Amino acid sequence: MQWHYAADNGQQFGPISDAELETLLRDGKINQSTLVWHAGQADWQPLATARPTPPPPPPLATSLPGTTCVECGRTFPPNELVRLNKSLVCAACKPVFLQRMTEGVAVSGGGGIWRKGKKIMTVSETPFPDRCVKCNAPANGFRLKRVLYWQHPAYFLLLFCNLLVMLIVMLIVRKKAVLHIGLCEKHRKQRLIAIIACSIGMLGGLISIIAGAVMPSGIAVIVGIVIFLAGAIWGVAKGRAIYATKIDKQNVWVGGAGKDFLDQLPESPD
Repeated sequence: MQWHYAADNGQQFGPISDAELETLLRDGKINQSTLVWHAGQADWQPLATARPTPPPPPPLATSLPGTTCVECGRTFPPNELVRLNKSLVCAACKPVFLQRMTEGVAVSGGGGIWRKGKKIMTVSETPFPDRCVKCNAPANGFRLKRVLYWQHPAYFLLLFCNLLVMLIVMLIVRKKAVLHIGLCEKHRKQRLIAIIACSIGMLGGLISIIAGAVMPSGIAVIVGIVIFLAGAIWGVAKGRAIYATKIDKQNVWVGGAGKDFLDQLPESPD
């Protein structure tokens, strides 16, 4: 349909298409009170009368899993997200998402993050969504840089040959990945407490070992070793946010993410 419209000074413009009319309306150059006319219309009428505002589209079913854009990680109402490639994407991220799909580049949460069972599958240096990997609460822009290493478990068999040889070989063959993950304030505090408690436990164990060696006291040394190892193990278990379960030349598989965070990710394509 071709439209004509009248400016405030009475000057008339047109014809223009529906799309051009919508652009003028969106840019504020006309409004719903602007007089318009099109073929078949008896007289000039306000835009609101000549072209009533169409009813808003029905909202997406609230049962859609999550309201987080997998591209930017921000949260939106369900009716502001579109489903592409089994993923929910906001309007701002849609062009980038579609471009990567067209080029055959990996697309999903944060530009290459998938769920594979209870693990995350991604690539090194991929920025994670602005959500906590433990509980999926907003991370409010916080990113924790994690440098992950992995080597095949079979290399631990070298321990039966020589500890030093095993360590050297592992340093050579291990693979590395860098991830920037989101953590909410609650889990940041929990991680900090775990690191502090781990440090205190290991320091206490080391002091006990030294004291037992100086005195000397075999019991003090044994107790110190137990405390030192317990502090180290507990700190690693509670302080690490994520850990690598496998790293190859292309992908990295990560454990430690919470169920709610995993549920908002698309399934791995393979």
